[in-house]
Amino acid sequence: MQIHLSIQSPDRQRHKCLVLGFFCDEKPPRGICGLMDWRMNGMISREIKNGHLQGEFHEKAAIPWPDRVNAELLLLFGMGHLSDLSYNRIYDMAYEAAVTVDRMKIRDFAFDLPGEGRSVLLPAGVVEAMITGFFDHLSNDVSKLSHTTVCLMTSSGYLKEVAEGIKQFNKNVQHMGSVDFSSLEPHLTSL
Repeated sequence: MQIHLSIQSPDRQRHKCLVLGFFCDEKPPRGICGLMDWRMNGMISREIKNGHLQGEFHEKAAIPWPDRVNAELLLLFGMGHLSDLSYNRIYDMAYEAAVTVDRMKIRDFAFDLPGEGRSVLLPAGVVEAMITGFFDHLSNDVSKLSHTTVCLMTSSGYLKEVAEGIKQFNKNVQHMGSVDFSSLEPHLTSL
């Protein structure tokens, strides 16, 4: 699994698939999901208002070719209440996201850190939980693991926390080099 990092605005990049978490108690959505909602002229907010999306934990919604978003597919994952967010919940969402994109035969996707800057969780722990969730599913098939590229979308203000989360992942998960972080080095060496 190749991990990339992007600190550019996610609506300005080309993505095969964007995997975003959203919360049932954030109306309208915030973070990168909120930015995508804004880019799509409030489509996600309208779906929430009309009761088609709730944000409950384990809820999933796919939006193919979303207008004004440079992605082929937007995958939304309900995270429940922001106050209930935990590392286990982050891990479960990441694992389920990996299962979902795997079933769709998508090998290249981008993700955000759910609740970034809005929850009590440490961003480093969120990074570790997300990457571990992806890894745990994809490691069931080495060919899928070796042919998957994921892009972590975050802001430059979180680079230290991202680096710490990667350190924690490398320390706690026996991936034996199957997760390649080399493309992140230019972003993280200046810290």
